[in-house]
Amino acid sequence: MLEWITPDRSYNPEAIAAMTSAFDRVCRSLSSSVSGNEDVRRKLALIILQQADRGERDPVRLANLAFQELAGL
Repeated sequence: MLEWITPDRSYNPEAIAAMTSAFDRVCRSLSSSVSGNEDVRRKLALIILQQADRGERDPVRLANLAFQELAGL
């Protein structure tokens, strides 16, 4: 999974805020048993990092993309 993200990448505060918002949004939309699973949380974080590395900065779009990929859509 780590091969999904760009190594040695830095993010500005706005990007970090967008990624954090997206992560929180998806976690809130999942059941507590799923959102509390560390493997799921790790995969979700990596999906969001991957999308951010591709240039996405809108937290709603980041959340939607992450949720869809996590759900296999």
